[in-house]
Amino acid sequence: MTGQRRPGVRPPSDVWVTAIHQAANAALPLGSGFLIDTRRVLTCAHVVHDKGDVRSDLWVTFPKADELMHLRVPVEQVVAPPTDQQDVQDVAVLVLREEIAPEYVARLRRPAAGDLVDRSWWSFGFPDGVLGNSADGSVGEALGFGWVRLDTTSRYPVRPGYSGAALWSADYDAVVGLVGQARRDSGDARALTLKTVDLVLPEQKLRLLTDWSVEAAGDAALSAWGWTLAGDAESGRHWRPRARGVSTDAERGFRFRGRGAALTAVVEWMTTRERDRRQVLVVTGSPGVGKSAVLGRVVTTADAQIAATLPAEDWGVRAPVGSVACAVHARDKTAVEVAREIATAASARLPEQVKELPDLLREALGKDDRGSFCVVIDALDEATTPQNARVILQTAISLAETCADLGVRVVVGSRRVDDAGDLLAPFAGALKIIDLDGPEFFAPDDLVAYALATLQLVGDERVNSPYQDDQVAAAVAQRIAEMAQGNFLIAGLVARSHGMHDQEAIAVEQLRYTSTVEAALRDYLSRLPALQGVPAQDLLTALAYAESPGLTLSLWRRVVQAMTGQAVDEGALFGFARSAAANFLVESSDSATRSGSFRLFHQALNEALLAPRAAAALLVHDERTIARALMDTAGGSSWATVPGYVLRSLPGHAARGGIIDELLQNDAYALYADLRRLVPAAKASLSPAGRARARLLRKTPQALEAGPRERMALFTVTEAREQLGRSFRDRRASAPYRAVWAVGAPHAEDIVLEGHTAWINALCPVPVGSRMLLASASNDHTIRLWDADTGETVRILTG
Repeated sequence: MTGQRRPGVRPPSDVWVTAIHQAANAALPLGSGFLIDTRRVLTCAHVVHDKGDVRSDLWVTFPKADELMHLRVPVEQVVAPPTDQQDVQDVAVLVLREEIAPEYVARLRRPAAGDLVDRSWWSFGFPDGVLGNSADGSVGEALGFGWVRLDTTSRYPVRPGYSGAALWSADYDAVVGLVGQARRDSGDARALTLKTVDLVLPEQKLRLLTDWSVEAAGDAALSAWGWTLAGDAESGRHWRPRARGVSTDAERGFRFRGRGAALTAVVEWMTTRERDRRQVLVVTGSPGVGKSAVLGRVVTTADAQIAATLPAEDWGVRAPVGSVACAVHARDKTAVEVAREIATAASARLPEQVKELPDLLREALGKDDRGSFCVVIDALDEATTPQNARVILQTAISLAETCADLGVRVVVGSRRVDDAGDLLAPFAGALKIIDLDGPEFFAPDDLVAYALATLQLVGDERVNSPYQDDQVAAAVAQRIAEMAQGNFLIAGLVARSHGMHDQEAIAVEQLRYTSTVEAALRDYLSRLPALQGVPAQDLLTALAYAESPGLTLSLWRRVVQAMTGQAVDEGALFGFARSAAANFLVESSDSATRSGSFRLFHQALNEALLAPRAAAALLVHDERTIARALMDTAGGSSWATVPGYVLRSLPGHAARGGIIDELLQNDAYALYADLRRLVPAAKASLSPAGRARARLLRKTPQALEAGPRERMALFTVTEAREQLGRSFRDRRASAPYRAVWAVGAPHAEDIVLEGHTAWINALCPVPVGSRMLLASASNDHTIRLWDADTGETVRILTG
């Protein structure tokens, strides 16, 4: 090392430097970080974790910003990779409780690791306490997994305390990574590139932040929202393929046809500013009629990058670029999860309860003149539960009613009816309906054109296809459309089957009449070969039970074996999923590798495959089998290492299979599970022990966001206070504290409803659709409707 600092290596301003502290009055920092937008700080995972758990009471300071140097901001949420991956993926996002002015945000770029070699770097950390110091040098090598080696040339080397510090590149005039590992012996270090951070935490949409300064002039409408389709987890699984008229992103071609009337109505609703839009626009229709295709077309054509890939001959109706601020696919999501996606897109504070979203969104949008904020929510009827679907719709209505003056527009895609009955009728006055089954929005020629494009496999044509002759193909497509009776899914299944497999063009009179998805799917699957003795239908039935985002390859294999008694090779199963015949039905979160999750691309396919199981009264048996197979994934190891699907979706399978009591008695699972899924499922408990465990979970709301060690401690307090046994108090596991005893009577109340600010004069139950709400009238001049299961406020009436 030398003591010579090269000119021009440090940034012109470093007001974005942050220090991370534990406790509001802590003097010494845990490590460094930097502000990446007005609410988020990037740092290393090991800075904010202790033995795998997130540290409590985290605060952020801004020691290099004159106006902010005495400000301390609490951390609201920590987002990081799974703990078992943090040695390599050593990064964490800290979501701040307060917004910081944008002039303190770092400028970001994401060059590849190899592009940084031999270029200068500079960093500021806190190796000697609160005052900090800087170091600089050159990038010596691109290492594995997105890391680079930092060779230090400054007098002061990199030492512990730099962890999480921004890596500034004078060549790129921006922050390009974060320092993660200091080498004590040499003073050199290693850093993780922002390009890799973007891949490690895709849900944080950091790509958009790195592209901001490049595209701000011509693409500000997209950048302003903190959301773009390219960074959305559902873009490849749902939006892009639907908009192209295919089922999965792996399938090539552009086959979307028609729907001009519906698209025109949706786009007009989104973009017209002269009218006061205080209703929610709902695109509805029967299963397979094309709801997701219409909304997918809107969402993707509104994205600049995706719209640019459409073929020149695509003259269909498009949404203006930048007109969609956020798109949410609600399949298997809770109302809180949907609300948080919308809040994230608006750079708003994340809601803990759904009822907070309108106020938080209004607060965020009110600070900038953004003009419009259009939210698209698809697959409403496929939310985790019918109750969640109704809460999501009520929240959408609240957004439309209270935030219309800020340009908020909400478009929802849903069936009319779900398992709890009519989903839309109770809210009819607040909805504007586009019914794709209606004559004003359905043109028979659209279905014929789609059947023809699919029959000819447009964009992925067969060299020896018997349907290259347009006249021959048109006659077959016409007949397929007639048989499908307005259903695009049926037409697609039948047309693709013939387009993929026929060696000679089928005679029109030989086409079998197919008017149901189940019949069309059965015919399609009959052409697929078995995989190592397991019929294709059995392989896909396992996926029909999967919740979003789907089963990993290892879990899919495990479930198939549990249901059929036959083992299949993972490699062969992956090959089946990616085969030309099956990838029409199976969508993956990562179509290029085995690391993704797999599920069927359409809810109607799930229903078609499960119908025979329901007729044989096997649904409960199957769910029980799946639940026990998922329970076995932990084996003799920790729940910390199981796939995320097990922690998130196992409670639902166990409840539907009638064995939720077995799961509730697993103390270790409660320490790692997604409690937002486990607590509602626990209501299905039948045994005294199970009900006691469900009560403990409900009475420990602080555990929702806590890590395993902190949860353990919290549960011991609830056990002692509520006299709910000693399972956690006697458990031999690490915890920051442990309750020994508690004085006081157990709380009699099951849940506390907070919101009124004056005396409550009346209470009564109110039936709404399939559920019972609680109404309360108060001297604060409001009537509140409550969900007594969750404590959430569903509606506030003033007067």
